[in-house]
Amino acid sequence: MYRHVVRITWIFLFSLAIFGCAGPDSGTDTDKPSTPRAAPAPAPADTTTAPKLVEREFPLLNNDNIEEFLMEYFKANPERRILVSTPLGDMKVRLYDDTPLHTANFLMLVKREYFNGTEFTRIIDDFIVQGGNNESETEEIKRILIGSYLIPAEFRPQNIHKKGVLSMARRYEDNPEKRSAAYNFFFVDGRTFNEPQLLMLERDHDMSIPEWKREVYKTVGGAPHLDGQHTVFGEIYEGLDVLEKLSAVETDEVDWPLSPLPVEMSVIE
Repeated sequence: MYRHVVRITWIFLFSLAIFGCAGPDSGTDTDKPSTPRAAPAPAPADTTTAPKLVEREFPLLNNDNIEEFLMEYFKANPERRILVSTPLGDMKVRLYDDTPLHTANFLMLVKREYFNGTEFTRIIDDFIVQGGNNESETEEIKRILIGSYLIPAEFRPQNIHKKGVLSMARRYEDNPEKRSAAYNFFFVDGRTFNEPQLLMLERDHDMSIPEWKREVYKTVGGAPHLDGQHTVFGEIYEGLDVLEKLSAVETDEVDWPLSPLPVEMSVIE
């Protein structure tokens, strides 16, 4: 009888110990870490409140809205000078005011840091240094977020493909309006031409080169056959020697540099 009473007493005391100690701070809840009583955990967030919607800063760009968007962007963003940093040195570029669509597009991409981390992907000595549209997953994601579009051509008689200018690449097939690509750009390194060479260019490309242009291509150099085919919208005003170094790097059979040439761009003013 005595042993039976003792057994019941121990069971009762053990039960009090178990149920009396269990609680929110005891560590028995495996979904949350235990919290000392002196510093209780904050109340859980109210999950019934809907998350705040973040308004998209830029619209998703396409051929239908690109012209209006770029004109507004051009007016709202007066910066025209860009720093292009490469492993071989820096180039400073001035964007033109008479090509508002291309200037605004390039400026927007620089500000959105699209070009940072891209590489120059096509280099032909005495001709061009091209970059902008790398096929890496990072750049593909950026393009998806920005949009897919072509830029209306902005040919200006005074903007020619002389040495040091910045121009936009384009697709030649199924593109009668010669609209520019959104992301592919190139710098013209070029070369100088004599009169017989200019005459042959006129013959082979069915073009006419006025006297003032002939003088530029004979002295400064460039790529005259690109005039009227691609939109020139800026030029290097400091760092032409860097362009020459880039143009001279060793490439493979498809003009891809053998050593990576990553690019970083930022706005100067």
